[in-house]
Amino acid sequence: MGALTLRQSLALYVAFMVAAVVGVVYFVRTAPPLPQAQCSEIVTFMDVIRGKLVREPQKSILDLWSCLREYKKDNWWHTTAGIWGIYVIFKIFGPFGAGTSMVLSVLIGALYEEWAEPFSRYSLLAHALGVSGEICGGAGGWIMSYCIGREILLHFAAEKMATLQKEMDKFQGSLFRYMLFLRVSPLFPNWFVNYSTALIGMPFSYYFVASFLAIQPAACMSIAMGSMLRDVGETGLDLVKMSKRGGMMAATMGLLSLPLIPADDLAKFLARAKRFLGIAKAEEKKKD
Repeated sequence: MGALTLRQSLALYVAFMVAAVVGVVYFVRTAPPLPQAQCSEIVTFMDVIRGKLVREPQKSILDLWSCLREYKKDNWWHTTAGIWGIYVIFKIFGPFGAGTSMVLSVLIGALYEEWAEPFSRYSLLAHALGVSGEICGGAGGWIMSYCIGREILLHFAAEKMATLQKEMDKFQGSLFRYMLFLRVSPLFPNWFVNYSTALIGMPFSYYFVASFLAIQPAACMSIAMGSMLRDVGETGLDLVKMSKRGGMMAATMGLLSLPLIPADDLAKFLARAKRFLGIAKAEEKKKD
C-alpha cells in the first residue's frame, strides 16, 4: 500500500473526528437526563469546540461542577465515563481541544474525592483519571498521526517540523532525553508534540514513559486546584486550609519535577551550587 496523499489524509482525519462526535452524541442521548435545576447553564460540546471553556474557565468549571456533582450521585459510571471519554477525545484531536486539558483536570479534581490521601485530602482517583486521560488521549493522537498525519503536518506545519528535526539533532544518542525535553518545554504546543514525534522516529515507548513522567506535576497542580475550588463551593473560603494545601501542592510539584531535570543539566547545576557555596574548593583541599 502506497503512502497517503494529503487529500486522503485529511478525509480520514475528518472521518475519525465525525465518528468521535457521533459517539459523543450517542452517549449523551442514551445517558440518564441531567437535573435541569443545576444544569441549565452548563457549556455544551459545541461551546467547548468554540473555545468557551478556555475563555471563561471559572464560570464554566463552577457551572459544570454544580451540575455534575448532583448528577454523579445517582450516575457515577456515566459521569466518570463521560468526562474521561471527552478528555481523551480532545487530546486525540489536539488542535480542536487545545487548552481544555487544564480545565478538565481542574473539573475532575473538583468532582472526585475518592481514594483521598489522608493528610492533604488529595484524591488519588482524580489523579488516576486525569493522568490516564492525558496519556491515553495523547497516545491516541500519536498513533493516528503515525498512520495518517505525515502529509497533513508537512503541509500545514512544515516550519515547525523543520525546527523539531533541527532540535532533535542536538540530542543525538539520547532520544528519550529529547522526548522529555519536548514534554516539559514550551517550545511546541502539546498537541503538536503528540502528532509530530510519531513521524520523526521517536519510539512509542519513549513517548509514553516521558509523557507519563512529565504530566505528573501539572496533574497534581490542576487537580489540587479543583479540590480547593470544591471546598470553596461547599464550605466557603478558608485561607488557612488553602494556604496549607497550596504549600503541600508546591512541595509535591517540586519533588515530582526533580526527575524531569536532565542528568547533565542537574550535574552542571550542582557543580555551580558547590562553587557558589565554596564546597568545591573545600573538596579540592581535602584531595590535596
